[in-house]
Amino acid sequence: MGYRTDREAFGTYIGYLREKRKYALEQVCEGLCTAQRLFQLESGKQSPGKLLQDAILERLGVGAEDYEHYLHYKEHAQWEMRQRILHGISCGNAHRAKELLGEYGRRYGGESGGGKAVGERLERQFYLSMWVQIRYLEGAGREELHTILAEAVQLTVPGLWERPLQGRVLSLKEWNLILEAERYRGGGGEESHFREILTCLEAVGMDTVGMAKVYPKAVCFLCECITEKDRAAETELFGYCNRALEILRNASRMYYLWEILDLRERYLERRTARADRVREGCSGKADYDGMYLENAGWKKALEDVYADYGIRKETFHYCYLYLEKGVSCIGDVIRIRRRMLGIRAEALCEGICDIKTLRRLENRKRATQRAIVEQLFERLGLPKEMTRTELVTDSPEARRMMEMLRRYRNEHETEQAGQLLSGIKGLVATEIRCNQQALMRKEANLQKDRNGINGEGYYRQMRVALELTLPFEAFLREGEKYLTYEEQACIQNMMQEMDRCGSEFKTCMKRFEEMYRPVAEGELLETVGGIYGLIMGYVESELGNQGKLDKADWYNEVMVREELRFRRLSSIAVGLYDRWWNYTERKRKKMDVSRLLNGEEELLKCTLLSSLANQKYYNSIYQEKLEKEREIKTRGSV
Repeated sequence: MGYRTDREAFGTYIGYLREKRKYALEQVCEGLCTAQRLFQLESGKQSPGKLLQDAILERLGVGAEDYEHYLHYKEHAQWEMRQRILHGISCGNAHRAKELLGEYGRRYGGESGGGKAVGERLERQFYLSMWVQIRYLEGAGREELHTILAEAVQLTVPGLWERPLQGRVLSLKEWNLILEAERYRGGGGEESHFREILTCLEAVGMDTVGMAKVYPKAVCFLCECITEKDRAAETELFGYCNRALEILRNASRMYYLWEILDLRERYLERRTARADRVREGCSGKADYDGMYLENAGWKKALEDVYADYGIRKETFHYCYLYLEKGVSCIGDVIRIRRRMLGIRAEALCEGICDIKTLRRLENRKRATQRAIVEQLFERLGLPKEMTRTELVTDSPEARRMMEMLRRYRNEHETEQAGQLLSGIKGLVATEIRCNQQALMRKEANLQKDRNGINGEGYYRQMRVALELTLPFEAFLREGEKYLTYEEQACIQNMMQEMDRCGSEFKTCMKRFEEMYRPVAEGELLETVGGIYGLIMGYVESELGNQGKLDKADWYNEVMVREELRFRRLSSIAVGLYDRWWNYTERKRKKMDVSRLLNGEEELLKCTLLSSLANQKYYNSIYQEKLEKEREIKTRGSV
């Protein structure tokens, strides 16, 4: 796929999304660029800069959660500095974040007022979005915070309250800034504005994760600005809280989750108290009692975990909206992958570019044409697309179905998963190698779930899938590594059927540790969050099985802490279970422990948090373990 073809693919994709949502050109581009510019982009006649490309995709409902991005060294350096700023804020380190943001502003222009060009305005908006969070951590007053936020909003959403929000097409970041600005406006914001925002959020058709990032926040802000004495609004607010909780549970996210549970607790306390005073409707009181106990259990489990890891239970930042994962430097990828595959520089660039071009690219001295990068990537077994999900496709439906497929597999609902996989195969180009690889892996996993394949056959199929793009031996050799997410997943799947005492398994463990230990020790772990959890969650568990408990505990703590900071719920229960399992092993082997854990309490937290995350399969496992722990405790007390 050449550069123009890639540009045309982007135009076709955003045009499809806009027409599907029935948006006019003027709606999507308002505050960003002219309608004529957007038309040129959709026609494939122009290319957007990265900031404009991301802004348009975000307004059309496409987030950056599951993408892999390849950037030239200058763009990569800018991305990396942004992520370090986010890391500082999310850790509550205002001083570190302030230093980095000052340097960022001087390098990229965000420190000065936003110019007319869209790139300058988007840079300024990012700068102000980070600055207001830093000032909040430093204790700035409401008036100052509102002034900063009002400027940030105006850069891409001019004349905010001059006309109704209905009909405006905005990104999650813009909705968030509007909410923040309204909250800090004099008097704590207008109730009618928060209601209008909630109505719009329900109408725009965001996906589940997108809704989780802004809807619960809007509910919390609305509840804040309505006095608790206003009982007339209580039923409505309780309904909003229930809707927010449903969204968060379905998305396995924790943005404002503790706050929503706290609000529900207050509403439920008053409802159960009123039900006590009413003779009739006892079943209603029983329902409220059950909801109250469930809510209280979830809330306490969250509070205990946040306290355990020394992280604030309140959602105090919104860095998760700006986090961009899966980003790699093009030059680094080419250099590492070439050496990993044992390809001489002259052989790689033959027929594509001269050796000087390759050397400059690998040494971060100069960028080069996309057409050259695409050819180099193809020769290295990598997809040519510079921004991609696990499947190379322009079909939003295929991407949506892949997300659903993951959910069905996690809950072991194999029949529904199989139907989805069949549908996906009809929507994507199966002649593309990385698509073949992803689909082969999904198919093998489904066969395994259905007990339709033995361990040897499963390993063999996974290795065939892996070697469509990467020889397994190249991974096993010493040296720096670059693997796509899909290649890493293939190897992790293969490891499940290896002899745990064999050299192949031990080498895989070592190679993954070499890849991820430096990341876990640095400031960019959140940028590889999903794949880190898949790979190092497995490695950590196996280290525990091998008795390497110190290492296992370290990786586990890093993972859980990261999930808590960026408010992701899906891996928390697993992390707590592994912590408990390692603890019991230490006690069994009469090893020293740094702290005492109560087995019943730990397993109860696992059951509560897996229930909160709608993880039915894992919840049943934790329930069984909890019952056994209680039996042991009962026998011991007799």
